[in-house]
Amino acid sequence: MRDPIVKTRSGKLCGSFKRSSEGYEFYSFKGIPYARPPIGNLRFKDPRSPEPWSDLRDATDFGSICAQCDLVTRTVTGSDDCLYLNVYTKSIDKYARRPVMVWIHGGGFTHGCGNDMLFGPDYLVKHDIVLVTINYRLGVLGFLNLEDEYAPGNQGLKDQVIALQWVQFNITNFGGDPENVTIFGESAGGASVHYLSISPQGKGLFHKAISQSGVAVNTWASMPPNPKKYAFKLCSLLGKDIQDSRIALNFLRKVNCLTLIEAQEKLRTSEDKVRFIFPFGPGVDSKAARPFMPVPPSVASEKGVHVPYLLGYNNGEGIFFLPDLKQEGYQNIHDDLDTYLHPRVFETLHKNNLNSNDLKRLYFESESAANVNDQKFADLWGDMHFVDGIHRVVKIQVDRSSASTYLYQFTYDRGFSFIKSKMNVPVKGACHGEELFHLFSIGLLESLELNPLEKGSTNYRIMEQLTKMWTNFAKTGRPTPNTSKLIPLHWLPVVNDTVFRYLNISEELRMESMLCMEQRLPFGYHLKNK
Repeated sequence: MRDPIVKTRSGKLCGSFKRSSEGYEFYSFKGIPYARPPIGNLRFKDPRSPEPWSDLRDATDFGSICAQCDLVTRTVTGSDDCLYLNVYTKSIDKYARRPVMVWIHGGGFTHGCGNDMLFGPDYLVKHDIVLVTINYRLGVLGFLNLEDEYAPGNQGLKDQVIALQWVQFNITNFGGDPENVTIFGESAGGASVHYLSISPQGKGLFHKAISQSGVAVNTWASMPPNPKKYAFKLCSLLGKDIQDSRIALNFLRKVNCLTLIEAQEKLRTSEDKVRFIFPFGPGVDSKAARPFMPVPPSVASEKGVHVPYLLGYNNGEGIFFLPDLKQEGYQNIHDDLDTYLHPRVFETLHKNNLNSNDLKRLYFESESAANVNDQKFADLWGDMHFVDGIHRVVKIQVDRSSASTYLYQFTYDRGFSFIKSKMNVPVKGACHGEELFHLFSIGLLESLELNPLEKGSTNYRIMEQLTKMWTNFAKTGRPTPNTSKLIPLHWLPVVNDTVFRYLNISEELRMESMLCMEQRLPFGYHLKNK
């Protein structure tokens, strides 16, 4: 068969035919530039539309990923020329008008990419949707915030906006429907989805949203006050003591991108890792010519998300923190908990006449270290950094949104856990990121000679359920429009702001109820009250 050719506003692309692990054929278009390379004088600036090309452009290989420190090898890799996306589709008939799902990867706004080593299309495209995965600028390259009009921050989020604009302009020729676009993401990607849903720049670019294990009001999803201090610290690590924003901007613009990332990695102390603080990330950019987030996310989120919204988390989110907690020492953290709490949590405890001993009594059952263990630390850190923020967003949705909101908790913990095995933490619960293995075909597993999901297994059935519900939602705004043998229940939206009903995704699907976290934790309003 001839290689598929598709026309975009910038020029023609030549993709390839692929046979999926599920046995069907699809078209693959990789490494499509959705913006001009943000290099040279364009570094730290808002993204610009891609330059057109006249020849047929090869779209069979992934584009460069954003410069970052590889989490496995600890080597710096990637490029600042990274604004590429990938499209997977069963049809390139412009009249097909299939629902479009745009995936935004996670990684703390510092790591990750949209390539198929982690996010292969085989399971999702099976359900007759068009899948788009994107790269965006990360770390200092995407979130340098000097609190002025020259480097106001949020370039990485504005990359996501222009990628969604590219989808609106071009996706019809890939068989997609620009009037039925769902954005979805996990962790920082989930927070990005929430940001796009409450930003004035995201309006009209998508029609449904899915946030997995991340929202904009999580502790880690926005920068602490005075973000430019990190830029000045970065300059110092690079050999220049600078306290002037314009001079710092000109200096950082000329440094090799890999050298920038090497220095960036030295900014995070062991305490910062435990507190889950990143030196560069989203923030208020009110001084920008076109602000993405003109007010704090805690304020913007109060208006609610007014498209159908599906969000949730895993019941073992805090397991992700255990390696850093153990390295710092459980005893040290327990005895000096104030130092290791995220500043926003600590401030709220103080405002409410509470202190860290209240957390110790609640999670460790006493103020002594006698009852401290992996599970209890995982519960506390998971609640602080993930569950609390997600619950507050759900409450806002119930009170103020004009659209339905669906809540889930992913609790399946019976199969092999690649993440927990790599971290060597045999703790109960579905770790941060575990659900991704049931949404995407992950090339990394194949490279490590680990078996893919086996048909007929519980793992495979959960993949079928998850992808069916996610794509149902993309198609209709409802994850379970009909019941079937595979999905024998209706997933009901949340309607009460004190007792949340949610779908428990485990070996069996079950509708259950839980108490909103602000009813049972002392830091329930720690961002709202700032």
